[in-house]
Amino acid sequence: VTQTDGSVIISQGDSVRLNCTYQISGVPYPFWYVQFPNQPPQLFLRDAGREDSDEGIRKGFDAKTGNPPTSFHMWKPFSEVSDSGTYYCAVRHTVTRSSRVAERKPRRGSEGIGVDSGAEGGRGESAEL
Repeated sequence: VTQTDGSVIISQGDSVRLNCTYQISGVPYPFWYVQFPNQPPQLFLRDAGREDSDEGIRKGFDAKTGNPPTSFHMWKPFSEVSDSGTYYCAVRHTVTRSSRVAERKPRRGSEGIGVDSGAEGGRGESAEL
């Protein structure tokens, strides 16, 4: 999994896009997870079995699987301060009820809304927004 690199600071109301590309054998099932400040990671947006109750959908985010299915980019047309958090892209070739998510502490001290990506290894990476 490869995700947007580096830190990006955006102002409230700006559009935001987090890129996620992957190579996996079998049928891929991409997900986005988020870790809001002082909270554990949680499922944010999924491709397979997407529901309007997904946190990402309720917050105005969307994502689409590319053709061929090697990407799952996520975007939002108008960002909000409440979107700040650490975002994880993960891909599985089978869907199970339990998923391991890498944890990462968000960076502090930047104004506005920031996107910070860093490699977590394995089949998932993170971005701080």
